[in-house]
Amino acid sequence: MNIQRAVAFFGSAFFSSALLLGACSSNSKTPDTVWTLEELTAAKGFSFRSPVIDVGPGVETQQCFFMKVPDINNGQDIWVDEVISGVNPGSHHVNVFRVKEIVRQANPADELDPAKGQPFTIGTTSGTFIKDGACFKPSSNWATWPLVTNTQKSHADDPYLRWKLPANVAHRFSPGEQLMVQIHYVNANTQTTPYKGKVGVNFVKSTATAPMELGTLFATQQSIRVCQSNPAPTYKGTCSFPAGANVTIAAANGHFHSRGKRFRMYTWDGNTTTQPSDVARFYSSSSWDEPPMSTGLNIPVPSGGGIWWNCDFQWRAPAEGCASVNALDPQNANDCCYTFGPVVETSEHCNAFVYYWPKSAGNISCN
Repeated sequence: MNIQRAVAFFGSAFFSSALLLGACSSNSKTPDTVWTLEELTAAKGFSFRSPVIDVGPGVETQQCFFMKVPDINNGQDIWVDEVISGVNPGSHHVNVFRVKEIVRQANPADELDPAKGQPFTIGTTSGTFIKDGACFKPSSNWATWPLVTNTQKSHADDPYLRWKLPANVAHRFSPGEQLMVQIHYVNANTQTTPYKGKVGVNFVKSTATAPMELGTLFATQQSIRVCQSNPAPTYKGTCSFPAGANVTIAAANGHFHSRGKRFRMYTWDGNTTTQPSDVARFYSSSSWDEPPMSTGLNIPVPSGGGIWWNCDFQWRAPAEGCASVNALDPQNANDCCYTFGPVVETSEHCNAFVYYWPKSAGNISCN
């Protein structure tokens, strides 16, 4: 199916279901009516809103929006125990990170630096953004930029992810702290964007008096090779919490591209070199484009342990031909191998997002 027909089909199918559900009173939804979120006042928390993002036929775009946490608590830290996201359909992912040290590059154009972005203001949200370029390259910043939250949910009939953290657990933010909201949209062979892109995130204040701080773990398996000569590989990864930590996993999410068939996460003792048993599995997904965000978990991790994750893949011929994939292979194997990279059409991922409490010292990132 070509792109134009795919978009037309998706839009037509959605319109029919919207009429049946009473979800839309006009002829079609627009970027401003797919979802609505209350703009939070300082008493309730703070909000992020993106501009409307054009995603024309054949376009894949990743944009990084930088904003500073507002001072809504008289100079004191802000505790957030609920995150609500609204995402227009077509989104490949929305990830939020805390901006820390800017890693300098030999080519300054490759630096993911908010000072180099273009200014934007939408409602109460203002900051800068970088479109594609440095935002669309594997970044060396993830080792020092802690994950905050992520979502891959962008159903036209339910574009919301409402995540209430466990009782007495909360994200902690400092006024003036800089956040980056990374938004990835695709309107090509593997995914379509029927309208335009748009994202909103509400960070709802906690009323707890002394909550425990939520910690996050972000891990990537970067050695993946899904090749014509080895079409059904499985890749694994492990990532440990600091020694002596006794933590509980509260939520988890897995991420790969369209060659991904099954994603599994297990608790791991930190030492064993064989895959944990199914009893230790706390997350599983067979959906690459809308993988579930598992919340409400209460999974203790062995002291000194961490997570083990697996990604099962199935190779298929690229729609644009193998030349586009071979050009990205660092080994130049000429075997039509999908390798680690951000582009949905021509590369693959095997990424794990884990949320736990109480937060350990330092950032947990494994590559």
